[in-house]
Amino acid sequence: MGVRSILFATPDPTGEPDDAEPGHFRDLNLDQVVRAVAEAAGAAGVARYLHRPLRDAESVAFRQQIFRDLEDPAVLQTAERFTASMARTRSRLEALERRKHPPQAHRWFLEIVLDHTAAVIGLAEGLDASGAASPGLRALRDDLAGHIRSAGFTGLLEGARRLRERLGEIRYDVLVRGDEVSVAPHEEDGRFDHADRVLAWFERFRQGPPSGETEGAPALGLDFVEAGVLDLVAELFPGLFGDLAAFCAANRDFPAPELDRLDRELRFYLGYLSFLAPVRAAGLPICTPAVSATRKDLLARDVYDLALAAKHPQVVTNDLRLDGTERVLVVSGPNQGGKTTLARTFGQLHHLAALGCPVPGREVRIFLADAVLTHFEREEAPGDLTSGLEAELIRMRALLKAATPRSVIVLNEVFSSTTPDDARALSETVLASIVRLDAACLWVSFVDALALTSPAAVSMVGAEERSYRFVRRAADGRAHALALAERHGLTYAQITARARR
Repeated sequence: MGVRSILFATPDPTGEPDDAEPGHFRDLNLDQVVRAVAEAAGAAGVARYLHRPLRDAESVAFRQQIFRDLEDPAVLQTAERFTASMARTRSRLEALERRKHPPQAHRWFLEIVLDHTAAVIGLAEGLDASGAASPGLRALRDDLAGHIRSAGFTGLLEGARRLRERLGEIRYDVLVRGDEVSVAPHEEDGRFDHADRVLAWFERFRQGPPSGETEGAPALGLDFVEAGVLDLVAELFPGLFGDLAAFCAANRDFPAPELDRLDRELRFYLGYLSFLAPVRAAGLPICTPAVSATRKDLLARDVYDLALAAKHPQVVTNDLRLDGTERVLVVSGPNQGGKTTLARTFGQLHHLAALGCPVPGREVRIFLADAVLTHFEREEAPGDLTSGLEAELIRMRALLKAATPRSVIVLNEVFSSTTPDDARALSETVLASIVRLDAACLWVSFVDALALTSPAAVSMVGAEERSYRFVRRAADGRAHALALAERHGLTYAQITARARR
């Protein structure tokens, strides 16, 4: 059966995800989150797993349970030791490709194999000792136990051990005459064997390996004299060095591809937890969301923009709620008051929850979306003959065409380039389409009365200017006028500031 995935409860029929970034990532600043997680994971390939949300609640729960297991320091350290070993294996194999001296390269390879096999055994034993409870890690523990007992693994390990033992038994004499060096079979009469006495004499000065190195790690190179001596030794023991070369050739595909995949998948979890660590340390809440594929109500307490919190931990948290048949949150308030940040928070919650990840918030119950669709304001491209409003309408039509009843829609200040009457008419038409679709939506809008046009829509308004907090209540009807005044520098604060100057 091999080593099963710890990202997918059942085999993923679509195979490995690609590197294409979803269209909503930049609008929601999820591209920043992904870059930070990939950097923390030490593997750019982790990004692809963050691009593809899951489609069923069971798969989400599968990952959530693994994340909970990794909160245990013993499980976390076991996983970190394995990924560190895999990184060491990759770097050594890359260095090995640059070695042009076969006997030396073959000896390196032997130590790399022994270090890697020890890491695989250590991961299996660590998972067993830690008592990991998630089905994913329990299955991994069992799969690794089977992998370690397999003929391929035992053959690799025992073959490497036997070769190292045989190499350790080699005895030879190096004869130096002037500038000539030769190698001869070791004389057993003891006339030249002073090694034991020399080693005993200097034992008191013996030191451990330099910091960061381990016993048994191969040296990083030989000078030309040492390489020449090794060539002479290989000629003296052709059978042993021939077996060593054959071992390396037979195991050229080491390590097993399934262990490379396991390393990448573990890095998905470890990278995300490492990214969250400073956010948690700042005192911001992180929780495991309750995810449903059937219930569309939303409860989100003390939630916040994760990308923003990673840079500025002193963020303001908010509560979001959709009850019963409510589907659309209409957010209004002054510019620079946190509306766009709230929209990003809403979208991030749905995407991260669908990945099976912990989310930013104290308590979250959320619907499992099939897609997150966004429409944020865009700057007009130079030379584009399409008007701003026409471009918005084209994008909105494409969004509504792509949306399904399971989609989540995030709209940010659409139709702000037109008149208040036209903005209201267009907004009401779009809202009616979203309500008919029964899709969840957060809409940042200057049309204050939009929430009054449908019982499926509720209003959220900035609690007070620049507080960045929002409450559920009817809008006061001033949002569009205030936004226009701010755009033209005509608010009371802007006018009085100019008068003081």
